[in-house]
Amino acid sequence: MLDADPPVRDVIEIVAVLGPTEIAELDDLGGPDTTAAALRAIDDGHLLLAADDSVVTLASPVRGTSMRDVLRRERPDRVTALLERQSDLRLDSGRLDCGLTAARTLGDPTRLGRIIDRWGVDLAHGPYAATMFEVTAELPVELASSLPGLAFRFEDIGRLPIGTTRVRLPRTAEEAEAEFTRDGDVRLRQALLPLVTRRRLGRFDDAMAIVRAATPLAEACVYPWYGDKGRILPYWYLQAGITAQLAGDLATARTYFLNAWTHRARDPYGFVARGTAGKLALMDAFRGDHAAGAGWRKEAEAAGRRPDLWVDRFVESNLPAVRAIVAVDGLDPQADLHLAATPHPTQRGEQWSILLWIHVRHALTSGDTAQARRCLADTLATQREALSRTGLAAALVPLLRAEVHLAMGQANQALTELTGAPDVAGAARVLRARVLLLARDPAAALTVAETVVQDESTSPRARTEALVLITAARSANDDRPGAVTAARRAAARVLEQGAYRALATVPRSILDDLVTDVPALAELLDVLDRRGITEIYPKSVDLVTVTRRERDLLVDLASGLSLPDIAKANFVSVNTTRTHLASLRRKLDARSREEVVLKARLLGLLADDPVTPARF
Repeated sequence: MLDADPPVRDVIEIVAVLGPTEIAELDDLGGPDTTAAALRAIDDGHLLLAADDSVVTLASPVRGTSMRDVLRRERPDRVTALLERQSDLRLDSGRLDCGLTAARTLGDPTRLGRIIDRWGVDLAHGPYAATMFEVTAELPVELASSLPGLAFRFEDIGRLPIGTTRVRLPRTAEEAEAEFTRDGDVRLRQALLPLVTRRRLGRFDDAMAIVRAATPLAEACVYPWYGDKGRILPYWYLQAGITAQLAGDLATARTYFLNAWTHRARDPYGFVARGTAGKLALMDAFRGDHAAGAGWRKEAEAAGRRPDLWVDRFVESNLPAVRAIVAVDGLDPQADLHLAATPHPTQRGEQWSILLWIHVRHALTSGDTAQARRCLADTLATQREALSRTGLAAALVPLLRAEVHLAMGQANQALTELTGAPDVAGAARVLRARVLLLARDPAAALTVAETVVQDESTSPRARTEALVLITAARSANDDRPGAVTAARRAAARVLEQGAYRALATVPRSILDDLVTDVPALAELLDVLDRRGITEIYPKSVDLVTVTRRERDLLVDLASGLSLPDIAKANFVSVNTTRTHLASLRRKLDARSREEVVLKARLLGLLADDPVTPARF
């Protein structure tokens, strides 16, 4: 027999049935004065306070189990009523497990479906995530017809095809405000899951369409006097920013990340501030704005962390990646250690293309072209092909392939990779200008590089590297005054950003020649010397340009057709075909048609030819 007065015994029974229970919900569960009885039970040693002083637990779990068994046997109605009451309270408030445990104990699938429909996002980012996924796997699929949040969860785990359930969002600001007043941020929470599932499949157009459609509802959540009704807002903006970043829209991504940071005080999970600052630091490091990135990195390191949650490792992956980028750009001797601390791009994380970019650039900086090729090949072999053809990856993969080709002296292959590739923040234009410079066409290189410097949408990294290219191109054009002016601007930017690597992207002899007129270059080049870095790319490369007719002829020659057959297929004379072949032999320095085809393959002029060695 428990030695306690009836109110104390009642509150102990409540905790025995329900497990750890919030003090704030005791009066709702047991009636007036239940909280006061709980405090007396604490003083008497029957109950204990959790570490944050908001939850009570049993002092004796053995006694609690005994009491629960007796109650289930002798007073089952009281047990059921308590479980239903707690489930409803937590379903309304979204606190702790949102009522999931009580509903599961009751064996009530409808109640469980409503909880996951409303609070699935919160449950997935808390200590009850595993339970929530177990329940989702067990619930009848038929429940999805009236519970879209649950339906999206079924799609996420493969119980329904993705796209089965329509994402319904208010279309105008007026509709959004009316819905938010009525239902709070329920629809915004529910839209998160289809957003992430489409993003995970590389369907970035679909994912961004959801982001745009949800904008009116997100804006209706902004005002702080709504309190908890809009607490999902910072997390929503964080996910919207990640989506835009992976889609390759870096400017929009930054806007969403800044919105998440603005509303970080509402963060319901305890990691949004750290995750948002980390994403901003990574974006700034990627763009080459290391001063801004350092500020965001400090904000991230100072923000709260949730190592108890599964999402923590994804949140934390931003910071080592930032350090690795800074180390590679600054030619830090510890770059290998920083790189080892970052996730490898062969792992199936959403940031794989940026991680690949870091690893390949480091390998090229170290002069290890073979490692750069292996990293590219291994990563693309482990990632789904669809993911490498969309979003940010669709820009970075061909860019990195082109970087490796240029490092190997293969200018034609480099330009072929860049053809049609998206130009993220000017990076593709910079590389194109670099190919032209090394191919001894400084005038063309200068034209391309100047467009990068003049374009405000390009990144600080692209503008710095373009200034270095302009320096080299003007020098190659015998424009020493122009080269000196560009070199002074480039040196100032390199020093400001700690981007010493940029100086290793053009022939060293050109920069050495300008040291007398630009003394600041001497100290910067000394950093390269101390690190053992000279030039990342060859001093010069051969670039063969062919006409459209010559390219068509190469394809026909590679297929094994005879010259008469080629002439007939193209409605020209055999003499005209021989003339084009002679032109190709001259351009490729080849003595036979077989050597023409061989050299064309080696130069990447037959990029789509099945005999051409596989791309890395």
